[in-house]
Amino acid sequence: MATRRIISRVSHLDARGAPLHCPSMRPILFLDVSRLLRRYEFFGGPSGIDRIEMRYADWMLRQTAFEARPVTRIGKRLLELRPSAYDKVHDTLVTRWADGTPRQFLADGWGVKGQVIAAERTLQRLAVQRGAKPLDAGGRANVTLNVGHDGLDVAERFAGLPGHFAVLLHDLIPITHPEYDSERATRLHYRRLETLETMADHVFTVSEAARADLIAHARRGDFTSSVLHSGPGLDPSARPVEYDRPTFVHLSSIDRRKNLPLLLHIWREFASEPNPPQLIVIGRRGNDQTALELIDRAAALTPNVVVTGPLGDEEVAAHIPNARALLTPSFTEGFGLPIIEAHSMGVPVIASDIAAHREVGGPAATYLSPLDGPAWKETIRAFAEDDGLVAQQRRLIEPPRTWDDYFAQTTNALMELMERPRRRH
Repeated sequence: MATRRIISRVSHLDARGAPLHCPSMRPILFLDVSRLLRRYEFFGGPSGIDRIEMRYADWMLRQTAFEARPVTRIGKRLLELRPSAYDKVHDTLVTRWADGTPRQFLADGWGVKGQVIAAERTLQRLAVQRGAKPLDAGGRANVTLNVGHDGLDVAERFAGLPGHFAVLLHDLIPITHPEYDSERATRLHYRRLETLETMADHVFTVSEAARADLIAHARRGDFTSSVLHSGPGLDPSARPVEYDRPTFVHLSSIDRRKNLPLLLHIWREFASEPNPPQLIVIGRRGNDQTALELIDRAAALTPNVVVTGPLGDEEVAAHIPNARALLTPSFTEGFGLPIIEAHSMGVPVIASDIAAHREVGGPAATYLSPLDGPAWKETIRAFAEDDGLVAQQRRLIEPPRTWDDYFAQTTNALMELMERPRRRH
């Protein structure tokens, strides 16, 4: 994920506050790090979106094309953080997410609502204490970039920005497939979409599939859009786990749309057959009660299914390289980051046959209907027993794009955006 080497140069000032490399000659990038600050306060392991936002934050600290300034939401406003305030957040998250099982800062019994309320209060206190201030570009070209969806549900928060406004949209799943989310999540996403329609100058999407959903559901707005295919969120492990039998990995939160019960039922059948393979399930407990009941109560799964819960990035990366394949039978996705993670480590993928997966996995993945249990079982058994099949699939894998290429594209797009007139709100 992000580098461990923390560089305190968010505003490109030296220890005395003097400019470095003539920052006044560069446009300003206001990067919204609200999601990372919430994770800093109360959340343990990172999600895929968290990992992408951390990549952006790490890039912000390293790049030289912009004078970069971290900003966060406070109430209905977007305020700029002092560099020293964000440095602590960044350093803490990099270490916490890399080192091992992430620490949960609030008691598990508080529930989600209590955690969110407590985090919001702490975030406000921290921001005020660290001298958060209104965004001020001093008349220079500037762009505000939100890459984590956080805060987009309040459109007025982005009404008074000093320059252009760009957003990275990961998916519209709570709108396109509301059955997999709560009613609250769907309402929030409709409000986020309204913010894009009324405030955004440009919307990046993580895939053509997500962009097609955006075009289909945006009822108004004259924003432009383009696609940014990301690189892997994980760095390769120096100490990959060695397995004593054929092993498969499922990397995702345990949510309904991830379709984990399909795999668990297959592994329950494997339990009564000779030479059963192993399944490693990595990710936080989510909203799929069927999967959670099977994990907690189906004794037949215990010998062959290992559920790790959320892990630090180094541990996650260590579990992938020696797997026979990564399994991702999701009903719907905006992108499919686990496919990128697996391919970056040379590991084959067996994926559900959906548009986002085909876009990301290309010819190097095996695609099956997310409803065809017998086909999944047969394919998993083939990958477990046929070394030649696994080797053939490995040869088809092409390295994913690098983050250097990704951020070069991002930089060019933002520079071009600032050359255009801002939209009228």
